[in-house]
Amino acid sequence: MTDAPATVLLVEDSQDLGPLLQETLEEWNHRAVLARTGAEAMEVLAREPVSLMLLDHELPDMVAPELLEALRSQSRPIPPVVLMTARLRPGTEETWPELVDVLRKPFELADLAAVLRRRLPSR
Repeated sequence: MTDAPATVLLVEDSQDLGPLLQETLEEWNHRAVLARTGAEAMEVLAREPVSLMLLDHELPDMVAPELLEALRSQSRPIPPVVLMTARLRPGTEETWPELVDVLRKPFELADLAAVLRRRLPSR
């Protein structure tokens, strides 16, 4: 009997990067759910458990801190968050208790693999 793959919520609006990362995660035996907006991410989190959220900082309908605040205000469980961003203000890590890692864009797939090894439960 094998364990079910970890579910990763990929919140990325890029038409190129989102599907590429989703495909890569699935090739690495993770279940990847792609959300292109903060609202879509909230819908996914309302209906299923997620082990890790890869979160783009800037989405079409909100920025990452707004999404996290909306989830907190609704008392929704928030999975550990890996922020994907080209720019990060100093001090951001201290203000988001859910933030466990940052991938600075552009990042290599090896960097993503290292984050997944650190942050997802071993199977």
